[in-house]
Amino acid sequence: MRRDRTTPIRLHGQVAVITGSSRGIGRAIAERFGAAGARIVVASSQAEAVAERVAELQGRGIEAVGQCCDVADRAQVEALMEYALASFQQVDIWVNNAAISGPFAYTIDIPPALWEQVIRVNLLGTYYGCSSVLPHMLKRGRGKLINVTGGGYKRAQRFLSAYSASKAGIVRLTEGLAREHAEARGIAINVLAPGIVPTDMTNDRVALGAAAEALKAFPKIKQIFGTTAEETAELALHMASAATDGVSGRVFEVMPRHRALWRMARSRFWGR
Repeated sequence: MRRDRTTPIRLHGQVAVITGSSRGIGRAIAERFGAAGARIVVASSQAEAVAERVAELQGRGIEAVGQCCDVADRAQVEALMEYALASFQQVDIWVNNAAISGPFAYTIDIPPALWEQVIRVNLLGTYYGCSSVLPHMLKRGRGKLINVTGGGYKRAQRFLSAYSASKAGIVRLTEGLAREHAEARGIAINVLAPGIVPTDMTNDRVALGAAAEALKAFPKIKQIFGTTAEETAELALHMASAATDGVSGRVFEVMPRHRALWRMARSRFWGR
């Protein structure tokens, strides 16, 4: 469905659950959805941060509640779904956004427990979110499920093997779910690819061993390929709207290939 871009997107009457929404991309999405009229369920692994974000949204006149949730724990994700239903009786939009990057290092230098934790949070956390909300959406015959990917979903990132593997896995998971439920035309299951957004996760990466030298180039990479949380939230709003009715299994990119190539050329020839 093609939308008149002069008409603001409205989400009145809808309920959106966003994991990892106390800061960064998730916070921006919660704010944007709330401004469009959605009722928001904030979720984060930090209880104090959840309370702060809920109060902030409510201060803006947005109807919001929040629940502490570690997405690496399936029981907590299932409890988040139950909390959303108890609070608003429905879930129309679910955004699996919570993620960690893990250490910036050669794979063989990363303690196995840290590598595995990235997979648990990013990939299993997304799976737990999908498996918790999809039965509800299928029963209602409608819903928007948005899974957030990241660097490495097309091509592995050096020194971030767990992150790359998890983000590529999210795309395959989403495509699989979209194919399995292709007959459910009222449900859109898609991937959001933000690009490099300056958040705590990208700004505070910890390097281990010999990879530390390579991390020094990251500020320049962010300068060339960086996007913003606000851009990502705007694309997420488009994905949550009627514009994606009947669209499933697609990757929506904030930084499409032509824009990335333009940024590279500008940086090379104009020193920007």
